[in-house]
Parts: sequence; C-alpha cells; structure tokens
Amino acid sequence: MTTLDGIGEGELLRRILPYLTTTGYEVVAGEDDAAVWPSLDPDYPEDYVVASCDTSVEGVHFDLSWMTPADAGHRALALALGDLAAKGATPKYALVALAAPKSWSVETVTGLYEGIRRLADRADMAIAGGDTTAIDGPGVLTLTVLGTTPLVPLARARVQPGWVLGVTGPLGAAALALRERRVFLPDPKFEEGSRLNQAELSCGDISDGLVREMEKYAAVSGVGCVIRVAEVPVAAGATVQDALASGEESELVCVGPEDKLVHAGVRPIGVMTADPAVHVIGPDGRDFQLEVRGYDHFA
Repeated sequence: MTTLDGIGEGELLRRILPYLTTTGYEVVAGEDDAAVWPSLDPDYPEDYVVASCDTSVEGVHFDLSWMTPADAGHRALALALGDLAAKGATPKYALVALAAPKSWSVETVTGLYEGIRRLADRADMAIAGGDTTAIDGPGVLTLTVLGTTPLVPLARARVQPGWVLGVTGPLGAAALALRERRVFLPDPKFEEGSRLNQAELSCGDISDGLVREMEKYAAVSGVGCVIRVAEVPVAAGATVQDALASGEESELVCVGPEDKLVHAGVRPIGVMTADPAVHVIGPDGRDFQLEVRGYDHFA
C-alpha cells in the first residue's frame, strides 16, 4: 500500500483522474485548476461557467495566533478566487464548508465569515450557503467558487513549445510577509485576468509558487519551460528565491505567443520548451540553484 507522504500532488492527481469526469466540458478535470462549461442561464446563454474549489487549513494556510479570523477568512476566499481571476471570470457565487474544532469560540467562526463576506462584497458576489461540521484537528475552510466569462479560457494543457511566459507583477511579497508574521491580504486580479484572457493567453494563479505553477503546466501539457531569473520581477524586500517559490501571491502567470503577451502589456520572463522539465537559469546562463521549488502538499 502506498502512502500519500512523498507521492506529490501531480502523481496523486494522476491516480484520481480516472474517477473524474474528463469529457463533455469546455475545460475538464486534468486540464486546469478550474472547470468550464456552457451557461444554462437563459438571460446569458453565450456565457460560460467557471468553477473551482480551494481549501485553507489552520496551521498551513492561516495562523490564528497572529492573524485575525476576519483576515483568515479574507485570505481563504481570495485564494479560492485566484482561479476565477486567472480564467478571466466574473465571480458570482461561493459555497463555504467549515470544519471547526469545538474549542473554537463562536466569535472565531463569525470572524472568519466576516472576512469572507468583506471580500465577497467587494467582488460583488453572493455567499450562497455551504456546510459546517465539528473536527478534532485544526480548522479547515473549503470554498467552492463559481463565476462566468464570455470566453472559453485557454487551458494550461493546451500551451505550445515556443510560446513565452510572463507575470502580471512583482513576486515574493507573500513569503516576505510570512517571515515577518505580517498579514498579507491578496486581492484577486480580476481586471488583469479578463484582459489577458481576451488576449487569448493561458493564465494561472500563483498559489504554490511560480516554479511550481509552471510544473503544473508541464504535468498536463507535456510542455516545460526555461525561466530567466534576471527578468523575474521581485517585490520590494523579497529575495529572488521568494519570487520563484513564494505561494499565495496576488499576481498571475500567463503563457502564449510572444506578440500576444507583449501586446497585452506583459514582459516575457521565459520560454516554453518541448523538454517537459522546468529549468531556471541565472544571468550566466547556468542552472540557478533553488532552495525550494514551491509548495507541494504531498511532497
């Protein structure tokens, strides 16, 4: 019997994929972090529904010893909405499932929902319901989010060698804030995501780090990349290592033909390759030594 320890998220997904529905949608399981299917709304028959699910675990994604419940709630929804932003979707609904230790105070729970609602109001979306249950271990907050888009997003499974990649802004701010025990509240990049999807680019949120995100591209497309360290934008106070591996970022990564990327206002920082590996090279053209490659729950 194989345990989950060390199996890696990619391999676990490969084992799960045969049990998922992988046909009949515009973007199906295994092609991306979000699923896409035609809308059934008679008022907007030309739209597509984008759906995604994200889980935040106490002690892994949030720490109530130095952040407020409201900030933890905001972060949980923001990270869930990153997948909608990456697909150029307008958020519409969220379902919240909370597994809470009985030792938590009622105020902790209501604080989480206050933070979720605070960001939901800013995003003009409804918290449509969900579920609550008790748990012996740390708190677990799972959000299912749905939005709509007039365009079918370009799934990361469909990228091509020779295309380039870029990011929407400086990276590493989340890692810096974590080291300083300072709350970092990411804001989903809805406007940027819409613009980049209209430019026919494939986009992803940087939830587990830039290198790890590109490894996800490679896992589903068979297309790797070379990332040029000297051209990766780094947030003030952060390190290059932070910019390459920091997760829970606000920014998006996008991939597509170079002319489309540049026309959309994004500077290329690397190129997609037929070699399925993800390489990071320094200014001297040699492999850049990474302390970590990003976050993998099952590594």
